[in-house]
Amino acid sequence: MKKWLLTSLIAASLSCSVQAADQDYKLVTVAGYLNFYLLNLNACEDFHPEVRKAAFDAEQSLYPWLAKLDARTKNSIDASVISDVVKKRRNALNAQINEGDFTLEHCQAVIKLLAGDGLDKTLLKNLE
Repeated sequence: MKKWLLTSLIAASLSCSVQAADQDYKLVTVAGYLNFYLLNLNACEDFHPEVRKAAFDAEQSLYPWLAKLDARTKNSIDASVISDVVKKRRNALNAQINEGDFTLEHCQAVIKLLAGDGLDKTLLKNLE
């Protein structure tokens, strides 16, 4: 009986750990997704002044989601994990800029995605 109880408790705790790790992974994925757009829009504002206003307007749609992400991750995920994701995104964007591939058309496409299609609702459900 004691072995069964102990086994049940261990299985329950492992299940909770796996579920927490799965949720953390989803939140890190959402963080990478939202920061991709934020970094790109910031770069558009800096490198392509002709779309600065549209990029700024599109950027505003990210802030409520970033606030929800911050609230969800504040006590559950080590900040360095999200910081590492953002650094990787920033390095990839910097490489794109350095290679001359950060074009006006790229910015227009990013803005159109946010202004027209909107963000991926499936990913964002992880914040609710």
